[in-house]
Parts: sequence; C-alpha cells; structure tokens
Amino acid sequence: MAKPVSIFIMDVTNSTKNWNEIVKYLEEVETIIKGWTRGFPSVKVKHRLGDEIVCMMDHFSSAYIVAFYISQIWKYKKQPPYFGLTFGMVEDDFSSIDIDKWNHPIMRQARLANETIKQATNRRSMFLMPELAHQESTSIEMINLLLEYQHKMMSEQTDIQRSISRLYSILEEQKAIASIVKKSPSTISSHYKKGNCEIILKTKRTIQHTLNQLEQDSSGNVPHHITKELTTTIKKQLQKNIELI
Repeated sequence: MAKPVSIFIMDVTNSTKNWNEIVKYLEEVETIIKGWTRGFPSVKVKHRLGDEIVCMMDHFSSAYIVAFYISQIWKYKKQPPYFGLTFGMVEDDFSSIDIDKWNHPIMRQARLANETIKQATNRRSMFLMPELAHQESTSIEMINLLLEYQHKMMSEQTDIQRSISRLYSILEEQKAIASIVKKSPSTISSHYKKGNCEIILKTKRTIQHTLNQLEQDSSGNVPHHITKELTTTIKKQLQKNIELI
C-alpha cells in the first residue's frame, strides 16, 4: 500500500571554505533532527558525502517543517543551508529502504531541486520543490513563490530582526523574547513588525497547510494533527536548548 512521504536533500553554501568545521556541525545537526523526530512513525536521516544531509519522513509536510527549523537554528550565517524538497506516494516498505542506494523517482526529484539551487547564480530561495504530477503543479508553483517571498523578506531583515523572528518561531511570546535579548517588549514589537516576522511565519504555516491538504487529497489521510505535533515537539526541544538559536 502506498504511503505519503516527503524528502529533503540539504547542502551547505561554500562548504569547502571550512570543510572540517561544517562536517562536525552537520553531525550535530543530524543528531538534533533525530531528537526532534524520535517517536515519529517513519524517519530516515543521514549525514553523507561531506556536506549533505538527507531526510525522509512520513507525510507531505514533515520534511519542510524540519528543514524550516534547521534554517532557523543554523549557526553559519554566511554559509546557509539549501534544501531540495519533494513529496509523494511511495509503495516501498519504509523500513527496508537504504537511502544511500534508493533511486526512487521521488529521491531523484529532491536531488534535481537541490542541484537547481546549487547551480543558480542568483539564489532566489534556499528551498525549492520540483514540479511533480500535473494536478499538483499549480500548488507547487504557489509554494515555490511563497518560499521565494519568504526568503526575500528574511534576507532583508537586520540582525536583530532576524534573531527576533527566529525566537518568535519557537517561543511565540514577546515578553519571553524580550527577556532573552535584553530589550523591552515594545522594542521587540517594533522589530517584529519592521522585520515582517508575522508574514514570514504565516508563510510557513500556509505552506505546511497546503502540503497537508495535498496529502489529504492524494491519500485520504488527514495529517494535520500529526504534523502539528511534530512542530510542537521541535519547539519544545528548542525551548529547552534556547542557546541553539
């Protein structure tokens, strides 16, 4: 029986510049992802080929959710990660898949999206989904446009606006953020508005909802509560390790 899955293939910008540091950090990121997804029905995460992480999970929106939060905690600001994302229905037994050797079309699609970002001279987004089935092409086009706008707004933020946006994606409470960054709540509110934080986070929720709806249309599953639980788990773990942000 086919089941809904999603995949990201992540690479790092200019990783050869400080290759040893990046490799060690990616080992940490792999461990973080495994912690976030512990207890999730089906997950495969692997750091491979030096600067690459591959993640495959149940449900159409799961890989995007994890990728989004990786982008929020990533510590090498001048060497951001980029993600080829895809989703679809897979017949293979998840437990038997070796992601080093598995050459399913969905994996090739994620690789194509990743390579498209890598080869772009002007990266308009650090996330990309390739066009899939004809009936889903309009939705994917919309998602990529939202990702592009989200990237533009984030790239235009000041350092403090970016920090507040990241903290808000986890804490969602201005007083708590004010305490962490040693600013007044009114200052936090001002940077939140000027940095388009609300729109950035609303875009994330819209993409997640759209992917969940596509899964429901494709498989009959109603994954919203499961992917909401994944988001909640990630936030709780990051709240306990706020120094990661």
